[in-house]
Amino acid sequence: MKKVLFDNEEYSEALDMLNKLMMDAELMTDVDHKVLLYNILQYFDYIHREPLNRIIKLLNKNEMLKSELLQDETVLKLCSLYDIPVDESPLDKGEVLAFIPEDQIKILTPIKHKTWLEMGHFSEFEDRKLYAKNFEKVNFLISRLGSDVYAFSNQCDGSILPMDKGTLEDHYLICPWHGCKYDLKTGESLNGVDKKLDIFQTEIDENGLLKIEIEYC
Repeated sequence: MKKVLFDNEEYSEALDMLNKLMMDAELMTDVDHKVLLYNILQYFDYIHREPLNRIIKLLNKNEMLKSELLQDETVLKLCSLYDIPVDESPLDKGEVLAFIPEDQIKILTPIKHKTWLEMGHFSEFEDRKLYAKNFEKVNFLISRLGSDVYAFSNQCDGSILPMDKGTLEDHYLICPWHGCKYDLKTGESLNGVDKKLDIFQTEIDENGLLKIEIEYC
C-alpha cells in the first residue's frame, strides 16, 4: 500500500495552520480581496462536498470497506468538517456518535465581552450607504437611514459571505449572494426562512458622536 502523505499528527498540524490562516483572513481590511477569498472558499466547498457525499453513499453499500475507512481519523475529520453523515442507519436510543475524543473537545460557547466603539460623528456617514467595519474579529456594517443608524453583522446568516456589496430598499438589506432580504430594525429575514442578522445597539450622544456596542470573544 502506498505510504500516506501525512501521519495523523502532521495532518492535525495542517488543520491547525489552516485555522490560523482563516483567522488571519478575518482581519483583512481590503473588502474586494476579502470577497474574492470567500468566493474561492465557497467554490472549494462545492467541489469537495458533492464527491464526498457520493463516496459515502457508495461506502454505505460496502460495509467491509466502509468499516476499514472509518477507522481512519483523517477520514472521520473530513466528514465532520463537511457535516457529512457516515452512517445512514438510525442511532439506537442513548447511543452517542462522537468523532472527536472527549479530551479534545473545547468549550463551544466562549465567554463574550461587550464594549462601546466610537465610530465618528454622525454627519460623516452618508445616507443609505453601507460601511464595512471590523473589531476583534467581529465584522459588521453600519448604515444611516435618515436620522437613524443601524449596525449589523456583515455576513448572511449561515454563510461566511460578506453583505457590504448588498443593496438597500427602504429599511431592508438584500444579500448580494442569495437574495435574502433582512429587516434592519429587527435583523429578521423576510424570505420565510430561519435566518437572522445580528443587530448591534447604536447610540448618538449629545455631541453627535456615533457609538456602537459590540460583543466579542
